Amino acid sequence: MRSAAIERTAEVKDQAFLAGPKSGGFLHLCNGLDPIRDGGMVPSILGMTGGLANLGRIPTNIVTITPSRDDLIKVPSGVGLYGPDTDYREAVRQARVVHIHGLWQRQTRIGGRVALHSNVPYLVAAHGMVEPWAMKQKSIKKAIYLRVIERHILRNASCLHALTRPEIQYLKELAPKTPVAWVPNGVDLQPLENLPARSNVELEFPQIAGKFTLLFLSRLHVKKGLDMLAQALSKTWGSRNDWHLLVAGTEDGAGQEFAREMNSLGLIQNLTMVGHVGGEKSRSMWAAANAFILPSRSEGFSMAVLEALAARVPAIITTACHFPELAANQAGIVCEPEIESIASALETIKTGMSETDRIQMAERGRQLVERDYTWQSQAARLEQVYQWVQSSGSRPDFVE
Repeated sequence: MRSAAIERTAEVKDQAFLAGPKSGGFLHLCNGLDPIRDGGMVPSILGMTGGLANLGRIPTNIVTITPSRDDLIKVPSGVGLYGPDTDYREAVRQARVVHIHGLWQRQTRIGGRVALHSNVPYLVAAHGMVEPWAMKQKSIKKAIYLRVIERHILRNASCLHALTRPEIQYLKELAPKTPVAWVPNGVDLQPLENLPARSNVELEFPQIAGKFTLLFLSRLHVKKGLDMLAQALSKTWGSRNDWHLLVAGTEDGAGQEFAREMNSLGLIQNLTMVGHVGGEKSRSMWAAANAFILPSRSEGFSMAVLEALAARVPAIITTACHFPELAANQAGIVCEPEIESIASALETIKTGMSETDRIQMAERGRQLVERDYTWQSQAARLEQVYQWVQSSGSRPDFVE
């Protein structure tokens, strides 16, 4: 599907689409905004740019080099979206600061070179792509690409952007002398308030009525640990029929195998595969959930976890999600990405906790994101980094 530039003024839409954003603003450069293909990176980019636009100080734009799914995304007010026909090289030359998202792709390779040669400060956000598990996938190709192209882009960046604390070190291993800013993802609280009544959701999903409903909401990729979840459920809740699992997300190579495994374990009657959700449908998922689980082997910084907390849904995550604050604030359960550990967490949240315990845990989760993980607070951090790389501010204390 061909993307159109999303402009606030319709009568100049076509001209702006070809010409690109006006010069002098913050430019976010990415492959394309397609949540089915790129998962959590898309709401992350939209959240960052929306937060920056809300600060109201510097124009903020997104330029993509491939089409976006305009039917599946909502561009924040005040943010311009351009591409793929926009001259992104010229957009980079005219920007005040360029923020490049993702590795191993054209926007990083070419965007970084253009920014470097044009003396435009640029950041690179890896979005979990330098996680050890991720680096092992197609490792030979990545090693060659790093040596020939990517390492030069990372080492000459004004700053690198880490979403998690471990990612700081992973980036440092590739570019030891390049500063790294720790700015995690945030969440927009408003869409996760006033959720639909559970009874309304049960009209669409009658199979969850009267059942403890566990929600998985993420891409159906092998790194998300669905295979471990199936085995853990078999070990714990398998003999009971008082629960149901909703699996919401886009197929990415692991969903069909997971369904087959649940069937072979005799648990298929406890499973509903929902597919990709967004907008009001995702609000229904949060309204239905008694608990959320993300049993990942590798993560950047999951948007779904923050949404669960904002929606006041008790969460189970693994240490590979890199969110130790969850356990530190007693705002969720953090386990190891192993079957036995996931099984123990499932038993704890369902049978080891009362409903009051779960409500209190969920409220602590909500307080955690309200305090530290809104897009407003993360945008303020990003703006400090942008000012610093332009030599117009002091180095923020969250920059290594």
